[in-house]
Amino acid sequence: MSAPSSSVSARSSGTWTTRSSASRTIRASAIAGAAMARLTDLFGRYLSPGRSISASLLILLIACSAVPLILYVQFRKADEDKKTIVLRAAQQQAALIMNGLRPLIDEFNPRSIGLVAEAIKAMANDGLTIRLLLHAAEPEGESVFMVAAAPDETQVAFEPVRQKLNQLGLLTQAPKTCDGSSPIEARIGTETGSNELLFAIASTRTAAGCWSVLTSWTELSYLETSIGRPYWQSGEMRLAALVYGGLTVLVIGLFLSVWLHLRRFQRLAYDLRAGRSSESFETLNRMPELAGVAREFDRLIGGLRSSSELIRHVAEENIHALKTPVATIGQLVVPLRQTVPESDARSRDALDGISRSLDKIDRIIAAGRRMDWMIADLLDPTRQRINVSDVVSDSVVDYEDELELAGITLERDITPGVHVRGAERLFDAIMGNLIENAISFSPDQGRIRLAVRRTGSSADIVIEDSGPGVPAEDLERIFEQNFSRRTDPPPGRHHQALSAPGMHHFGMGLWFVRRNTEAMGGSVRAENVATGGLRVIVSLPLDR
Repeated sequence: MSAPSSSVSARSSGTWTTRSSASRTIRASAIAGAAMARLTDLFGRYLSPGRSISASLLILLIACSAVPLILYVQFRKADEDKKTIVLRAAQQQAALIMNGLRPLIDEFNPRSIGLVAEAIKAMANDGLTIRLLLHAAEPEGESVFMVAAAPDETQVAFEPVRQKLNQLGLLTQAPKTCDGSSPIEARIGTETGSNELLFAIASTRTAAGCWSVLTSWTELSYLETSIGRPYWQSGEMRLAALVYGGLTVLVIGLFLSVWLHLRRFQRLAYDLRAGRSSESFETLNRMPELAGVAREFDRLIGGLRSSSELIRHVAEENIHALKTPVATIGQLVVPLRQTVPESDARSRDALDGISRSLDKIDRIIAAGRRMDWMIADLLDPTRQRINVSDVVSDSVVDYEDELELAGITLERDITPGVHVRGAERLFDAIMGNLIENAISFSPDQGRIRLAVRRTGSSADIVIEDSGPGVPAEDLERIFEQNFSRRTDPPPGRHHQALSAPGMHHFGMGLWFVRRNTEAMGGSVRAENVATGGLRVIVSLPLDR
């Protein structure tokens, strides 16, 4: 680790504590905050919890699953009502046909078969099949004969129908009652390979036995209904499922496409922030509707990088512009000090005051340069893999003189090989402010504990002082800008030195810690130690 001048650490003695420096810090931070807020707003329109594509997609999937079920129940109920009406009409139709054939079957004899067949053909129409069956009582049991049919049908062709009726129990039930009509819901395959829908059977008894009229339909309009099969197998439901399924796939596909594109944008933004990619959003985009958004993201990234470079360039120019007159004044003081006699105490004091002021100005200039570079890192951070264990160990070296002067004992518990990803200048500033804050509040002969450890997916940097602690209600406020309850320093010579004339505390150190920590994707919190003192815990995402 380099000397303190190369670290982005602000001495509590006042290195960063002038009003002008604080104002410039606030303005620069406001620029960085506004730029990052704009980028966050652009992503927030698509990925924020309030407008989450993932949540919307989940709701859509639930709706696409629930709505069909609700509609299916309602449609099936309506279909049941329609089916009841159709079957009642079929039942009445079979009864009417039986009534029309009754005069012929009452006087039935073998010679009247032709008349019966002609009568049935007259009653049949396209799609309607009529069969006249006779249940004859024989010693071996009941036998069913097809007397006539329209259209004409052989006994062999009738066999599948006979078997279906037998399965339904109608062949054994009809002879027992042989009165009235009843609907049938059954589908059978014919010898031609088509389907036939059995609708109704009507029975009556004569001297010859029990007669039954069986009606069925082969018309497509009836075959496509749910009669004789589950409602979901009906033609209208298959068509509705096809249309609804197609629309659902299109809508969900659209949502998934947008969601996947935004996820790709999110991964690219993370990679850009981590310094692992130089790809643009526009080249990554494959959806025309997001082309404008991608271009805006690229312009914003380009603007942030340009602003960052400009800040760095202006910072260097300002340093050179300010250091020249300061160096000139310092050189002019040297001959004056040589010419002023030792007895002229007033002049000597004036020269000492000038020297102290020059030292302070020099520190302010150096701090301002570091601040400008840190603001540039916030706008366009140079992400790199940081060995936290090594950096924390090196940071302590910069403060060994102060610790020795105050007699403060430093206890270390540093886990080796802990890595995070971020800008090293930002992390240096975090460590500098934490260590200085702990030193400034610890009394002489006090103790500071410094630890680095892994906690789950985070790297925790813990620093604990032996000072007075912080009131519980102020544990969050100490990270606010310009918040400070510091009055008189703790007793001890090192505190008197740090509190020399012109050195003040404006409550900026821990604010810098929080801002830089959050810029690196982490968090910071403070808690009081039971035995006295304050513990500050910085958590940063591990880089595995």
